[in-house]
Amino acid sequence: MDEEKLKALEAKVDALEKKVKVLEADRQRPLMGSNVWVLVPVAAIIMWGLQGLF
Repeated sequence: MDEEKLKALEAKVDALEKKVKVLEADRQRPLMGSNVWVLVPVAAIIMWGLQGLF
């Protein structure tokens, strides 16, 4: 193989490895993060407010 072809293939492999790492990092991210700590008090306040209506 030519040196140029080899270098081009290595560059493509490096780019693919970077994409795989990004995809793996996204997959390992939890679905519910800090947003749940905002939703819990909001839901509690709404439920507390609805108690007086029923």
